Amino acid sequence: MARRRRIRQRKKAPTGRIYVAVIMLFIIGVMSIQIYRLYDKNQALKKKESHLQSELEKANEKSEQLKEYEGYVGSDEYIEDEASEKLGLTHDNWIIFRQKEN
Repeated sequence: MARRRRIRQRKKAPTGRIYVAVIMLFIIGVMSIQIYRLYDKNQALKKKESHLQSELEKANEKSEQLKEYEGYVGSDEYIEDEASEKLGLTHDNWIIFRQKEN
């Protein structure tokens, strides 16, 4: 009878190991899929980051241009240009040439 118990115990041990191996393989498979998904997500976020970085640079350039234009708008030169173009005003010492209409 002692032999039969040993035989039964020996048969149970390999099935337990098989279950553990299957569970480990399942866990490894799930983790591999998650790693792949995270890698893809990381690549997409890197692309988005580079795109947003380029947009930020463009916005900064536009901001600089607007600051320069704001400085120009506040200058006397701008006021004179606008007055001469829109209102037809001139300085006293300016000579104005006009084309003859046929």
